[in-house]
Amino acid sequence: MKLRNIITTAAMVLLPVAGSAATLVVPAAGTGPGANNSQWQSELTIHNAAPRAATITATFHQGTTAFAPVAVTLQPKQTISQADVARALGATNGSGAIVIEVADRDARAIAVTSRTFNTSAEGEFGQDIPSVDALNAARPGDLAVLNGPSAAGDIRFNFGLYALDATTVTWEVVRADGSIATTKNTSYAAGQHVLYGSGIQTFLGVTPAANDAVRARVSAGKAIFFGSIVNATGDPTFVPGVRTRDDVIINFTGVDLDEDGTIDIADENGDGVLDAPVNVFTSLFPAYFRIVAEGEFGEDVSYEVVSSPAKTDLLDADGSLRVIASGDKKNTTGEIVVKVMVDNASTFVTIPVKFK
Repeated sequence: MKLRNIITTAAMVLLPVAGSAATLVVPAAGTGPGANNSQWQSELTIHNAAPRAATITATFHQGTTAFAPVAVTLQPKQTISQADVARALGATNGSGAIVIEVADRDARAIAVTSRTFNTSAEGEFGQDIPSVDALNAARPGDLAVLNGPSAAGDIRFNFGLYALDATTVTWEVVRADGSIATTKNTSYAAGQHVLYGSGIQTFLGVTPAANDAVRARVSAGKAIFFGSIVNATGDPTFVPGVRTRDDVIINFTGVDLDEDGTIDIADENGDGVLDAPVNVFTSLFPAYFRIVAEGEFGEDVSYEVVSSPAKTDLLDADGSLRVIASGDKKNTTGEIVVKVMVDNASTFVTIPVKFK
């Protein structure tokens, strides 16, 4: 059954997704005319593996515009598809991201695939573009790597991102020998989709070379990065943004809640994210705790608060924080992101917080 038919039958009525929802993102999709009288579009296919019905909502994000969400219910074991999904979701021309939300209970049973293809007199050329779980988005401290083509010349290397939250990125072009050709800092709004065509030249302002790597260093927010290499015949190859981290050895041990010299909540697996949230009570009285970190050889580090859902102040060089949360934060969660620095190296640590 076609997604378009289901949308028409439902009269574009948005159905609620019960409970908390999981988010899947197809980072690149689109519709419209291409070069040399060609036409390009994206096909979306969804299968429900569960023995029960599941409702998904799909929204097309183009630039900073989000078209009205469309809800579709898949019956048990049903598969639906739409050959021009961006147009079905409201777009008339251009590229964007498809954001799919589904209840947590049903998320593990939903299989989403997509394909973007271009049709012309020379034939049909396309590329599969996988969906990405929002939990796997690059976050502060991550370095998303987009490996460029092995040859320069008549090859286009397009790349971009979909920002789940307000996101700050430092872009770098790194040559095959490890030298950095250029850097650029850019900020994006929550829900923004951006595609840079031939981005090394047009966006980053340098001439491409063989085996360039485009690196996106996230310092705030969360984003999904993607790319595409298009050869001289117009045949594209999807390039995923690979989530990595620099080999910077800064040991983040955890937090000391009462500043008595012991770790109360640790980062046991060393991923830079505290293993459990810090409870912050919404009242006139601030919460205090200390971040515990050091350099690889025990060197002192310095701290900088990058982002926080509540007023957060760094009180001293030892990493003591004061958090003041207003009443409207009660029963919500968030993350405090702190930059930790030693000599010329730095990393980001994430402290989940629960407001009570």
